[in-house]
Formats: sequence, structure tokens, C-alpha cells
Amino acid sequence: MTINEIKRKIQTLSIVDKFIYANVFMFVITYAVHALGTLQMNNGNFVISYFALYANPEEYLYKPYTFITYGFVHLGFIHFIFNLITLHYLGNLFIDFFSAKKFILYYVLGSIFGGLFFVWSYHYFPVFKNTSGILVGASASISAILVGLATYMPNYEIKFRLIGYIKLWIVAAIFVFLSVVLIPKGNAGGQLAHLGGALIGFVLTTYFYKEKPKKKRKQKTNLKTVYTSKEKSEDFGLSNYQKNQIRQRKIDTLLDKISKSGYESLTKEEREFLASASKK
Repeated sequence: MTINEIKRKIQTLSIVDKFIYANVFMFVITYAVHALGTLQMNNGNFVISYFALYANPEEYLYKPYTFITYGFVHLGFIHFIFNLITLHYLGNLFIDFFSAKKFILYYVLGSIFGGLFFVWSYHYFPVFKNTSGILVGASASISAILVGLATYMPNYEIKFRLIGYIKLWIVAAIFVFLSVVLIPKGNAGGQLAHLGGALIGFVLTTYFYKEKPKKKRKQKTNLKTVYTSKEKSEDFGLSNYQKNQIRQRKIDTLLDKISKSGYESLTKEEREFLASASKK
């Protein structure tokens, strides 16, 4: 495979796949360096040193970029696999209803706020006094994506094998609950980072869609006639702002339908409309 073919393949990947491959690349590099260090009897790992987030202010103040880069670094194989599987499903669900740009925003801000909670906890809580900590993993970013989705469409149902369908708000609530109760069990800083990611996910969705109830009250269009040719013709002569308002009302109406009846209740045209809207 030529370099141009590789570039072309990368360009065709979805934003979720690109982030997953970035995590895979960092994981492979981390363990390759670790293996080489073992052979040379050197326990240091420059990947961790340069890209992980340390609780020591002398570290994170000198390397502020680590508030983002730690979200692409993993140390444990189980942690790595679990995060990538979760990111795959939640990330693709996210871009079905949001844009690729918002996915990047939630991922990056989830990482930043998770890191801030981690650093703050080591300075504030006595249990961390005279200790040092290191934070790695995409969990805080995934937490932001999960809670952001659950805030927007809490009644959307996810199917789990051997369990059945569970509403998204319940999944998010269980995740947050476990992050709290597992604090005494170890990795308290990491659990607090999950909470930081969850908080920013909730705040972002609330901010972006705080006017949604108003739009819902104004919406009078029957779902069966959302995509009539008459409505399309009415777009001519409208300003871009007015067209965006109409388009957003359509999206809100369909998301309300999904929250009540599930994604399967959408018609083929409605699914195509949401798919095209998520790419903008």
C-alpha cells in the first residue's frame, strides 16, 4: 500500500475512527518503548513522561498540553480495550445526532475538565497529601460523551446482550454512581476525573440546547409531513438563519421521536436526514 493510498484511507475515516486509531497508535508506541526499556534495563518511558498528566504542578504547569494528550494514552490492556469498545459505540451514536466538530469538542473538553478535577483533587483532599499521581486514559472524554448524549435524549434505549434495552439516562447514572462509590477502592483521582468529564458533558449539552423547550412548543408540524416537497420549496427566498432554524426544528422533532419510541421508529427518509445533518 502506497503512502497516497494510506492518506486517502485516513481521509475517508469517520472522526470517531480517527480518534480510535490515535489511541491505538499511542498504545502501540507506549508498549514498544516499554519493551525496549525492559531489554535495556531502563524503567523510564518517554511516552508517559511527555504525554501523561501528572498531579505535580511542576509537571503540568511545564507541560499544559498534557491535559489533552493524557486522553490518548493507556497503560493497562483491559482499560485500553474497554475504552475503545465504549468509544466506538458511544462515539458513533453521538455523531448520528451531533456533528463531528461537537464530537471533538466533547472529547477534548472532557479530557481537560477530567484533568482539572484530577489535579484539583490532589491539591484539595487530605487523602492525597504528600502523594503523587498520574492520569492516563480516554475515560473522562467518554464520560463527557455519554452524559452529553444522556442529557439530550435520556429516553433513548441501548440494547445490552443478556440484559435487554436500557435507557440512556440509566446507563449514565450508573456510570456516575460507580465513579463515586469506587473512589475508596483505589484510583480515586481517576474516578474524580470521570466526574469532571461527566460534568462538562452535561454543561455542554445544556448550553447548546437550552432553548429546545421553546422550539418544541412552537413545533406544530406532523412528523409524517416533515419532508414534503412543498416544505422544500418554501426554503427558497429564506435567509440562511431562517433555513437553519427550520432545519434545527426538524432535528429536535426527530430526536423527541427517538426519545419516546426509539431509533427504529424513524422512517428511511428521517434517518437519511439525521445522517446528513450529523455531517454538517
